[in-house]
Amino acid sequence: MEGYFQVGYVRKKHGFKGDVVVRITADDPSPYDDLDAFFLENQGKAIPIFIETSRGVKADESIVRFDGIEGEAAAQALIGSVLWLPEALLPELKEDQFYYHELPGYTVVNPGIAVRMQLIRVLEYPSQDLFEIQVEGREQAVLIPVVDAFIERLDKPNTTLYLCAPEELYSL
Repeated sequence: MEGYFQVGYVRKKHGFKGDVVVRITADDPSPYDDLDAFFLENQGKAIPIFIETSRGVKADESIVRFDGIEGEAAAQALIGSVLWLPEALLPELKEDQFYYHELPGYTVVNPGIAVRMQLIRVLEYPSQDLFEIQVEGREQAVLIPVVDAFIERLDKPNTTLYLCAPEELYSL
């Protein structure tokens, strides 16, 4: 959703009065502790859903009651919903840091790989995040693990990601 970033999701219902468990998927969930609302996507548009009450139960999870969500059935309908926030609420990063949603479209450069490459997206999995990279002349995208050892540097002004992953990973 343009102008918004995914901050978390509704994981499950809590009790029978309409409360839900919200998980924040950010590396540091603390900047999002005192929000008044999240946004849900509906036909490509951001729809606010206001927080009535919230109490933390883990560093990355809170029990939340949303305005207008009464009862078990209404809470059940929210399970799995992605929660969005405006990009203006993203904390500032250092020059060498990045948010995953910034990277699609970046040119990828890796020593020993002479063909043109472009980052399609970052796939987030519980065990390992992966860069999905389109390599010129190859029908299927290449998946490279997102690990510090493979990231040489990021050139934001020129939208280029410099990797130093083993060449063999590009032929799998």
